[in-house]
Amino acid sequence: MESSGADGPDWDDAGVAGAAGVPLTPQQTARLDRLAALIAASPHNLISRGERPTVRERHVAECAALAPLLPATDGQSWIDVGTGGGLPGLVLAIVQPDIRWTLLDATRKKVAAVRAFAEELAVHNVRVIAARAEALAHDPAHREQFDGAVSRALAPLPTLMELCRGFVPPGGVIAAVKGARWEEEVSASAHARQALEVGEIRAMAVPGTIRPTWLLTMRASGPTPRLYPRGQGRPRTKPLGWSGAASS
Repeated sequence: MESSGADGPDWDDAGVAGAAGVPLTPQQTARLDRLAALIAASPHNLISRGERPTVRERHVAECAALAPLLPATDGQSWIDVGTGGGLPGLVLAIVQPDIRWTLLDATRKKVAAVRAFAEELAVHNVRVIAARAEALAHDPAHREQFDGAVSRALAPLPTLMELCRGFVPPGGVIAAVKGARWEEEVSASAHARQALEVGEIRAMAVPGTIRPTWLLTMRASGPTPRLYPRGQGRPRTKPLGWSGAASS
């Protein structure tokens, strides 16, 4: 496993918005400010009540800070698995307008809210889908159709890897946003990596965030094994590495 410290890209203070130091245009800044307000005001519990006053500083800024660390390039297509209130996918679509983003969540009320946010903010490089990841990843229209999959606050790493793996082809990227205990999750994911044909994990500290945040990236080393992801909630109830998971 590779690890790099918090010495991410150095940005000039001039023309930079947010504590994370991501260079934004005035229009992007205004959209992110408005998105934070929309998330905080939503009746659909997109964020915990106690964190609503700090959505912009804590959540939106953290998601924007992922942009220079993601191995994504213009013209690519990425999916945010378990987008919730559009974090990080809608934020990244605003910051990276030349990347096509699909935002996936199983909760229809959240999907409807995020779709309305994107329409109000005139973010045109996104589509929002209501579906379960373990079902959509077996749909030929979506299986291995994305250059990368990113997820934040979705599940422990073995479960996250299984839910994301079917969306990326060989060489595709899985990116997981994790907190201070990321090393424990990496240690627990050895069996999942082998079963899902996922390569070495690279860990990068995300600079300028309020709380310790790490981005873990890994690449698919071959086609997605036909069995995965498993259905009926098994990636969560019996994560890979749990005794009997592979045969369940």
